[in-house]
Amino acid sequence: MTTRVTALPDQTDFDVTASETLLEAALRSGVPFAHACGGRAKCSTCRVWILSGLEACPNRNAAEASMADRLSLTDEVRLACQLKPQGDLRIRRLVLDETDLMITNQLGATAATRSGEAKHVTVFFSDIVDFTALSEKLSAYDVMYLLNRYFAQVGDIIEKNGGYIDSFIGDGLMAIFGIDGQPDAPLRAVNAALQTLGTVDRLKPFFASMYGIDFEIRIGLNYGEAVIGTLGFSEHGRLTAIGDVVNVASRIEAANKDAGTRLLISEPLRNALANKVEIADFVRVRLRGTSERTTLFEVDRLRPEIDAELNAKPSRETIRHGGRRWVCALAEQDLQLHERRILDFEDYDIVIVREADGYCAFNNACPHLHLPLYERRSPAQTRGLQLPHTESAITSDLGLVCRWHHSCFDLLTGEIRQWAQLQQDGTAPGYEYAGDISKNRAKLVVYPCRVQGGSVWIGLD
Repeated sequence: MTTRVTALPDQTDFDVTASETLLEAALRSGVPFAHACGGRAKCSTCRVWILSGLEACPNRNAAEASMADRLSLTDEVRLACQLKPQGDLRIRRLVLDETDLMITNQLGATAATRSGEAKHVTVFFSDIVDFTALSEKLSAYDVMYLLNRYFAQVGDIIEKNGGYIDSFIGDGLMAIFGIDGQPDAPLRAVNAALQTLGTVDRLKPFFASMYGIDFEIRIGLNYGEAVIGTLGFSEHGRLTAIGDVVNVASRIEAANKDAGTRLLISEPLRNALANKVEIADFVRVRLRGTSERTTLFEVDRLRPEIDAELNAKPSRETIRHGGRRWVCALAEQDLQLHERRILDFEDYDIVIVREADGYCAFNNACPHLHLPLYERRSPAQTRGLQLPHTESAITSDLGLVCRWHHSCFDLLTGEIRQWAQLQQDGTAPGYEYAGDISKNRAKLVVYPCRVQGGSVWIGLD
């Protein structure tokens, strides 16, 4: 006997045989379910929301019941690795996008073996706020999933800024900038720290909706001389930094707690930056293990001219027309029919798409959770992995169906054509963890487009 399952948001149907679990059948059919523990009911990353057909689901076995009790899962939330449906189902996966598929091979870069040399480096330490309390709310496997998702994105930031990831210690991360003598390593370390905080701010809604937790980190940076070399034996050796500069960086990170800050740097690092950053405040503290007070500085941001130089984005021609500022987005020939492009702006990203009737542009953030409507990863970054079909969709009459709650927006006006089917408590079916969104009926932010001189222009204000 086989049963038929429809999986959302993939919009994929697949069959489950009597001897298979829902997870086994899904993976066999190419539906990319997350399953951090390998299908042993030790995590909840394969959980699904039963939208219809709950009566076809047998009672939880002992392993699933134990996890359900621990996480207070409702009857509609089931573990795909344990569920053997006895009738047709309509489900929604609760762990979604391509980042989940990439976390195991995002951070695989290594550095060459070295015998040891003294260098001036910047050491980066980060830690998750109240990690012990956070981990007590989740299963061990869910904690590993959360950490890997966070580390995958932060590791990418560090490497793009020329840093070397030394180690992951529990919820902590240590990175080194300047191991190859880069003269701008101190500045790039601060740039990576600021970008990391920005990434965490964007991750917060995801973790809040998935796990109901407040996610925050603290970062400490120090500059000084360290011995750079390879520790370990045989193939287990790793490049690292040894010296007091490392110990102090760790203590600076810890000092954020008492100071009520997110990012503190040492006085030697501030001096090495030569006024390239804006300091919000300073504190005098006695670092752990020391007897004298030390001055630490809270970094607010890079100076605008330094930020513009270091994080330079392609300049775009701008004109005034009809009382509006228009920015040249791209050449007509650079965007094919039904193709899209994500453009970077200072405070937001804009998606531009080419349809049969012309071009449409809109803010790449759903008005519900402020999560991206489209991912920006290129085919090269996916490294050949098969990605889930969870992107937002554009209808033939220029409607945008949000991938998170399936609300539909008019791409010409931004108005809501069809709001998500909400339950009495204001939550969307399948996204109860996101909370009450009934009052969040904001329009999609859209931007006018015009074609002139072979180029596509977007009107920003």
